[in-house]
Amino acid sequence: MQLVARQSVGSVRRCTQARAAGAKPVVAQRAPVQRKLVVLRATEVQEAAADAAAEPAAEQQAEATLSPLEQAKLALESETVDKNVLTAALAGLEAEMGRLQSAASAAESRASALEASVASAKDQFIRLTADFDNFRRRTREESAQITDNVRSDVIKELLPLVDNFELARTQVKAETESEQKINNSYQSLYKQMVDLMRSLGVEAVPTTGSPFDPNFHDAIMREPSSSHPDGTVLQEFRKGFQLGGKLIRPAMVKVSFTEDGPANSSEE
Repeated sequence: MQLVARQSVGSVRRCTQARAAGAKPVVAQRAPVQRKLVVLRATEVQEAAADAAAEPAAEQQAEATLSPLEQAKLALESETVDKNVLTAALAGLEAEMGRLQSAASAAESRASALEASVASAKDQFIRLTADFDNFRRRTREESAQITDNVRSDVIKELLPLVDNFELARTQVKAETESEQKINNSYQSLYKQMVDLMRSLGVEAVPTTGSPFDPNFHDAIMREPSSSHPDGTVLQEFRKGFQLGGKLIRPAMVKVSFTEDGPANSSEE
Protein backbone atom coordinates (compact mmCIF):
# COMPACT_ATOMS: atom_id res chain seq x y z
CA MET A 1 0.00 0.00 0.00
CA GLN A 2 2.75 2.39 0.80
CA LEU A 3 4.39 1.53 -2.53
CA VAL A 4 1.17 2.24 -4.42
CA ALA A 5 0.67 5.42 -2.53
CA ARG A 6 4.18 6.50 -3.35
CA GLN A 7 3.63 5.75 -7.07
CA SER A 8 0.40 7.75 -7.09
CA VAL A 9 2.07 10.61 -5.37
CA GLY A 10 4.87 10.41 -7.95
CA SER A 11 2.41 10.49 -10.80
CA VAL A 12 0.61 13.45 -9.36
CA ARG A 13 3.88 15.24 -8.91
CA ARG A 14 4.91 14.55 -12.50
CA CYS A 15 1.57 15.83 -13.85
CA THR A 16 1.87 18.88 -11.66
CA GLN A 17 5.40 19.49 -12.89
CA ALA A 18 4.32 18.99 -16.55
CA ARG A 19 1.50 21.48 -16.19
CA ALA A 20 3.91 23.89 -14.57
CA ALA A 21 6.37 23.40 -17.47
CA GLY A 22 3.58 23.93 -20.13
CA ALA A 23 3.57 20.35 -21.49
CA LYS A 24 0.31 18.67 -22.58
CA PRO A 25 -0.84 15.41 -21.16
CA VAL A 26 -0.41 12.25 -23.21
CA VAL A 27 -4.15 11.70 -23.48
CA ALA A 28 -4.55 15.21 -24.89
CA GLN A 29 -1.90 14.49 -27.58
CA ARG A 30 -3.61 11.25 -28.73
CA ALA A 31 -7.10 12.80 -29.25
CA PRO A 32 -6.34 14.65 -32.58
CA VAL A 33 -4.71 11.51 -34.01
CA GLN A 34 -7.78 9.45 -33.23
CA ARG A 35 -10.05 12.05 -34.86
CA LYS A 36 -7.91 11.98 -38.03
CA LEU A 37 -8.15 8.19 -38.15
CA VAL A 38 -11.93 8.38 -37.79
CA VAL A 39 -12.15 10.94 -40.61
CA LEU A 40 -9.94 8.84 -42.90
CA ARG A 41 -12.02 5.76 -42.16
CA ALA A 42 -15.25 7.60 -42.91
CA THR A 43 -13.76 8.86 -46.17
CA GLU A 44 -12.77 5.37 -47.21
CA VAL A 45 -16.23 4.08 -46.42
CA GLN A 46 -17.84 6.87 -48.50
CA GLU A 47 -15.52 6.20 -51.45
CA ALA A 48 -16.26 2.49 -51.32
CA ALA A 49 -20.00 3.18 -51.26
CA ALA A 50 -19.64 5.60 -54.22
CA ASP A 51 -17.67 3.01 -56.20
CA ALA A 52 -20.28 0.38 -55.43
CA ALA A 53 -23.04 2.71 -56.60
CA ALA A 54 -21.11 3.76 -59.71
CA GLU A 55 -20.51 0.24 -60.98
CA PRO A 56 -24.17 -0.46 -61.94
CA ALA A 57 -24.42 2.98 -63.50
CA ALA A 58 -21.26 2.35 -65.52
CA GLU A 59 -22.59 -1.01 -66.60
CA GLN A 60 -25.90 0.58 -67.60
CA GLN A 61 -24.06 3.31 -69.51
CA ALA A 62 -21.90 0.72 -71.27
CA GLU A 63 -25.01 -1.22 -72.20
CA ALA A 64 -26.65 1.97 -73.39
CA THR A 65 -23.72 2.72 -75.71
CA LEU A 66 -24.04 -0.69 -77.33
CA SER A 67 -26.02 -0.94 -80.53
CA PRO A 68 -29.30 -2.88 -80.50
CA LEU A 69 -27.62 -5.67 -82.49
CA GLU A 70 -24.78 -5.96 -79.95
CA GLN A 71 -27.28 -5.95 -77.08
CA ALA A 72 -29.19 -8.79 -78.76
CA LYS A 73 -25.96 -10.76 -79.24
CA LEU A 74 -25.06 -10.29 -75.58
CA ALA A 75 -28.55 -11.43 -74.56
CA LEU A 76 -28.27 -14.56 -76.72
CA GLU A 77 -24.71 -15.35 -75.60
CA SER A 78 -25.59 -15.11 -71.90
CA GLU A 79 -26.17 -18.44 -70.11
CA THR A 80 -29.54 -17.41 -68.76
CA VAL A 81 -31.61 -15.73 -71.43
CA ASP A 82 -33.79 -13.06 -69.92
CA LYS A 83 -37.02 -12.71 -71.88
CA ASN A 84 -37.40 -9.05 -70.97
CA VAL A 85 -33.85 -8.29 -72.07
CA LEU A 86 -34.34 -10.18 -75.32
CA THR A 87 -37.66 -8.40 -75.96
CA ALA A 88 -36.03 -5.03 -75.33
CA ALA A 89 -33.16 -5.95 -77.69
CA LEU A 90 -35.61 -6.99 -80.43
CA ALA A 91 -37.55 -3.77 -79.96
CA GLY A 92 -34.30 -1.86 -80.29
CA LEU A 93 -33.48 -3.78 -83.47
CA GLU A 94 -36.87 -2.96 -84.95
CA ALA A 95 -36.43 0.70 -84.07
CA GLU A 96 -32.94 0.70 -85.58
CA MET A 97 -34.24 -0.95 -88.77
CA GLY A 98 -36.99 1.67 -89.01
CA ARG A 99 -34.46 4.44 -88.57
CA LEU A 100 -32.19 2.95 -91.23
CA GLN A 101 -35.11 2.57 -93.64
CA SER A 102 -36.11 6.18 -93.04
CA ALA A 103 -32.52 7.29 -93.61
CA ALA A 104 -32.34 5.22 -96.82
CA SER A 105 -35.61 6.72 -98.07
CA ALA A 106 -34.36 10.22 -97.30
CA ALA A 107 -31.06 9.47 -99.07
CA GLU A 108 -32.93 8.16 -102.14
CA SER A 109 -35.09 11.29 -102.17
CA ARG A 110 -32.02 13.52 -102.00
CA ALA A 111 -30.31 11.48 -104.73
CA SER A 112 -33.39 11.81 -106.97
CA ALA A 113 -33.53 15.54 -106.35
CA LEU A 114 -29.82 15.88 -107.14
CA GLU A 115 -30.21 13.84 -110.34
CA ALA A 116 -33.11 16.05 -111.41
CA SER A 117 -31.06 19.16 -110.61
CA VAL A 118 -28.08 17.85 -112.59
CA ALA A 119 -30.32 16.96 -115.55
CA SER A 120 -31.90 20.41 -115.45
CA ALA A 121 -28.50 22.10 -115.26
CA LYS A 122 -27.22 19.97 -118.17
CA ASP A 123 -30.28 20.79 -120.28
CA GLN A 124 -29.89 24.47 -119.46
CA PHE A 125 -26.20 24.33 -120.38
CA ILE A 126 -27.03 22.69 -123.71
CA ARG A 127 -29.68 25.32 -124.41
CA LEU A 128 -27.34 28.16 -123.49
CA THR A 129 -24.60 26.70 -125.67
CA ALA A 130 -26.99 26.39 -128.62
CA ASP A 131 -28.28 29.93 -128.04
CA PHE A 132 -24.75 31.26 -127.90
CA ASP A 133 -23.81 29.45 -131.12
CA ASN A 134 -26.91 30.87 -132.83
CA PHE A 135 -26.11 34.33 -131.49
CA ARG A 136 -22.53 34.10 -132.70
CA ARG A 137 -23.62 32.89 -136.15
CA ARG A 138 -26.32 35.55 -136.37
CA THR A 139 -23.88 38.25 -135.26
CA ARG A 140 -21.35 37.12 -137.85
CA GLU A 141 -23.98 37.15 -140.59
CA GLU A 142 -25.26 40.55 -139.51
CA SER A 143 -21.73 41.93 -139.42
CA ALA A 144 -21.06 40.60 -142.92
CA GLN A 145 -24.40 42.02 -144.10
CA ILE A 146 -23.60 45.44 -142.62
CA THR A 147 -20.17 45.36 -144.26
CA ASP A 148 -21.71 44.50 -147.64
CA ASN A 149 -24.35 47.21 -147.26
CA VAL A 150 -21.75 49.85 -146.40
CA ARG A 151 -19.58 48.72 -149.28
CA SER A 152 -22.57 48.79 -151.63
CA ASP A 153 -23.49 52.30 -150.51
CA VAL A 154 -19.95 53.57 -151.08
CA ILE A 155 -19.75 51.93 -154.50
CA LYS A 156 -23.19 53.26 -155.42
CA GLU A 157 -21.94 56.79 -154.69
CA LEU A 158 -18.98 56.21 -157.05
CA LEU A 159 -21.08 54.89 -159.94
CA PRO A 160 -21.92 58.35 -161.40
CA LEU A 161 -18.17 58.91 -161.72
CA VAL A 162 -17.89 55.63 -163.62
CA ASP A 163 -20.75 56.72 -165.88
CA ASN A 164 -18.95 59.98 -166.68
CA PHE A 165 -15.80 58.10 -167.59
CA GLU A 166 -17.82 55.76 -169.81
CA LEU A 167 -19.53 58.71 -171.47
CA ALA A 168 -16.22 60.46 -172.02
CA ARG A 169 -14.75 57.32 -173.55
CA THR A 170 -17.56 57.05 -176.08
CA GLN A 171 -17.93 60.75 -176.82
CA VAL A 172 -14.40 62.10 -176.82
CA LYS A 173 -12.66 61.85 -180.17
CA ALA A 174 -9.00 62.70 -179.90
CA GLU A 175 -7.84 64.44 -183.05
CA THR A 176 -4.43 65.72 -182.03
CA GLU A 177 -1.56 64.13 -180.19
CA SER A 178 -2.10 66.30 -177.10
CA GLU A 179 -5.77 65.37 -177.01
CA GLN A 180 -4.83 61.72 -177.29
CA LYS A 181 -2.48 62.09 -174.31
CA ILE A 182 -5.26 63.67 -172.25
CA ASN A 183 -7.64 60.91 -173.29
CA ASN A 184 -5.09 58.27 -172.36
CA SER A 185 -4.67 59.89 -168.91
CA TYR A 186 -8.43 59.77 -168.35
CA GLN A 187 -8.60 56.18 -169.49
CA SER A 188 -5.72 55.28 -167.18
CA LEU A 189 -7.64 56.74 -164.23
CA TYR A 190 -10.76 54.91 -165.37
CA LYS A 191 -8.85 51.64 -165.57
CA GLN A 192 -7.53 52.12 -162.02
CA MET A 193 -11.07 52.69 -160.79
CA VAL A 194 -12.33 49.58 -162.56
CA ASP A 195 -9.50 47.50 -161.09
CA LEU A 196 -10.30 48.86 -157.61
CA MET A 197 -13.96 47.89 -157.95
CA ARG A 198 -13.03 44.45 -159.18
CA SER A 199 -10.79 44.00 -156.14
CA LEU A 200 -13.80 44.86 -153.96
CA GLY A 201 -15.86 42.16 -155.68
CA VAL A 202 -17.88 44.45 -157.94
CA GLU A 203 -18.93 42.91 -161.27
CA ALA A 204 -20.69 44.37 -164.28
CA VAL A 205 -24.11 43.00 -165.18
CA PRO A 206 -24.03 41.09 -168.52
CA THR A 207 -26.02 43.02 -171.12
CA THR A 208 -25.57 42.98 -174.90
CA GLY A 209 -26.39 39.58 -176.40
CA SER A 210 -27.67 38.07 -173.15
CA PRO A 211 -31.32 37.22 -172.40
CA PHE A 212 -33.30 39.92 -170.68
CA ASP A 213 -33.55 39.40 -166.90
CA PRO A 214 -35.86 41.78 -165.01
CA ASN A 215 -33.84 41.13 -161.86
CA PHE A 216 -30.73 42.73 -163.40
CA HIS A 217 -31.96 44.70 -166.42
CA ASP A 218 -34.08 47.79 -166.73
CA ALA A 219 -35.62 47.79 -170.23
CA ILE A 220 -36.19 51.38 -171.36
CA MET A 221 -36.73 50.52 -175.05
CA ARG A 222 -37.90 47.61 -177.19
CA GLU A 223 -37.04 47.07 -180.84
CA PRO A 224 -38.34 44.48 -183.33
CA SER A 225 -35.64 42.17 -184.58
CA SER A 226 -35.77 39.11 -186.79
CA SER A 227 -32.10 38.24 -186.25
CA HIS A 228 -32.33 37.93 -182.47
CA PRO A 229 -34.59 35.82 -180.31
CA ASP A 230 -37.39 37.54 -178.50
CA GLY A 231 -36.20 39.15 -175.25
CA THR A 232 -32.54 39.59 -176.18
CA VAL A 233 -30.61 42.64 -174.95
CA LEU A 234 -29.59 44.62 -178.03
CA GLN A 235 -27.95 47.68 -176.55
CA GLU A 236 -26.70 48.97 -173.21
CA PHE A 237 -27.39 52.58 -172.25
CA ARG A 238 -26.02 52.47 -168.72
CA LYS A 239 -23.91 49.83 -167.02
CA GLY A 240 -25.32 47.78 -164.16
CA PHE A 241 -23.27 46.43 -161.28
CA GLN A 242 -23.60 43.69 -158.69
CA LEU A 243 -21.64 42.84 -155.54
CA GLY A 244 -21.42 39.21 -154.48
CA GLY A 245 -24.57 38.31 -156.42
CA LYS A 246 -26.46 41.27 -154.92
CA LEU A 247 -27.62 43.89 -157.40
CA ILE A 248 -26.29 47.37 -156.77
CA ARG A 249 -27.79 49.03 -159.82
CA PRO A 250 -29.70 47.52 -162.77
CA ALA A 251 -28.45 48.06 -166.31
CA MET A 252 -30.50 50.22 -168.66
CA VAL A 253 -30.92 48.30 -171.92
CA LYS A 254 -32.83 47.99 -175.17
CA VAL A 255 -34.58 44.63 -175.70
CA SER A 256 -35.54 42.92 -178.93
CA PHE A 257 -38.89 41.40 -179.78
CA THR A 258 -40.24 39.60 -182.82
CA GLU A 259 -43.28 40.61 -184.82
CA ASP A 260 -44.99 37.37 -183.75
CA GLY A 261 -44.17 38.03 -180.05
CA PRO A 262 -46.54 39.54 -177.54
CA ALA A 263 -47.57 43.10 -178.21
CA ASN A 264 -45.98 45.05 -175.40
CA SER A 265 -45.22 48.70 -175.05
CA SER A 266 -41.98 49.74 -176.69
CA GLU A 267 -41.07 52.03 -173.84
CA GLU A 268 -41.36 51.99 -170.08
